[in-house]
This record gives sequence, C-alpha cells and structure tokens, in this order.
Amino acid sequence: MSTKRKIRARWILRGLAVLVLFSCLLLAPCVVEIRNGEGYVYSAYQLRVLGSAMRMYHEHNGCLPPAVITDKAGRPLYSWRVALLPYVEADVVYREFKLDESWDSPHNAPLLAKMPRCFSVGGGGSSPPYATHYQVFVGPGTAFERGGLTWNDFPDGLANTILIVEAAEPVPWTKPADLNYQPDQPLPSLGGVHERPVKFLCYEIGRRPGFSACFADGSVRFIANPADETTMRSVITRNGGENVDLSKLK
Repeated sequence: MSTKRKIRARWILRGLAVLVLFSCLLLAPCVVEIRNGEGYVYSAYQLRVLGSAMRMYHEHNGCLPPAVITDKAGRPLYSWRVALLPYVEADVVYREFKLDESWDSPHNAPLLAKMPRCFSVGGGGSSPPYATHYQVFVGPGTAFERGGLTWNDFPDGLANTILIVEAAEPVPWTKPADLNYQPDQPLPSLGGVHERPVKFLCYEIGRRPGFSACFADGSVRFIANPADETTMRSVITRNGGENVDLSKLK
C-alpha cells in the first residue's frame, strides 16, 4: 500500500472512531433511560398487568369483577383488587383473606401490608403505605356500573373504553373505594403521579403532565392532563354511542 493510501486509511479510521465516540455520548441518556426507566413507563407496565388480569378474570368467570364485593345483605366488603389477586400471581395473599369479612376487619386489615407490586405506581410516585392510585370508574355507563358486565356490554368498543386509570388520590388497596363518575358533575381528579418527558434525541426538553389508563382491550395510553373533557367522558362510558377520537387525548 502506498504512503498516501496509508495516510488516507488512517484518517478514515480516526474519523470513524470520532463518529463512534460522538454517537456513544449522544445516546448515553437513552441507555440511562432504558436502565432506570421513567415513572410513567413503570406505571404503564403495571396497568398492562392489571388489564391482563381483568381479561383472565373475565375468561374464567364469564364477566368482569364487581367494583365492590358485598355480603349477602349488600354491605360492602372489599375491592375488585382483592378479587384479582389469583390472576396477578398473588394466590397466597388471596387465600389468607377471609372473604366473608370486610377489608378492615381484625383479620383482613393486617393484609394491607401484603400489597402486590402491581398496585404500586412506583417510579417515584408518592403514596401512603399500602395505598394505590389504580382505580376504576363507577357510575352510569361505566365499565363497572354494576357487577356481572361482559365484553358484550361494551358497544362503544373495548379499545374506546377505560377500564383502570391513575386516580389523583390514592386509597388503601383492599378498600372498596374508586372514582365516582356522574354525567352532570365534574370529572374525578386524575393524574398528578407522573409526568411524561418530552425529549429530543433522548435529551429531556420538557415535561407533560397527565396520567396512564388501561383500556378494555388491554392497551395502555398516556393521556395529557388537562384532557379534552368531551373525549374523556366518551372513553369513561362504554355505551354512549359517541364517535371517539383518541388523538384528542395525546
């Protein structure tokens, strides 16, 4: 090889080395993000777990669980979250519950400390011990308007109806407490747990407030907050007959 070709090859190698180094420095934040994860990413994963558990419950029982499990007299006992325990690999905790007693009975109250990880928003979200932000909507037209609903009761489409959402206020995870929705009243408070970063080449240039929601088809979306109210009401209900434009929730 001639001297000129050797010099040219040397410069090409040096250029490639500089390019690789520059690329590594540029993409370093991406690697850190993959390792550490964002709070909203963690929450979205847990919502997928809960959405899958809901679908398994439906498959095994022929319907969705009621938002509130009651005794024979109609008195509230505990939450749908307890009913999902066998479907989130928490059978041991489920078997410890006395299912004919309330969530805060002397026997069941200590089980609050055994909250499965899937009910924690994690990733920096702050909550009282053993409390969860993951709640469902109850009220006219919602997915948990009453017990015994099946996928056939979702004429608006599973992909257009919220099943589980991040509420602004956490509740003890076994307590039968969720979000009350009424068509003629303000929307329940949502979000405030995580913000979604706005990034350019993995570098954060801003934050977008919002909340994650699991839809009845198992998909999870991050919804900007404040969200378009008309669209939110249409995805909170399962049978409103609206023409849903999910792009308005981004």
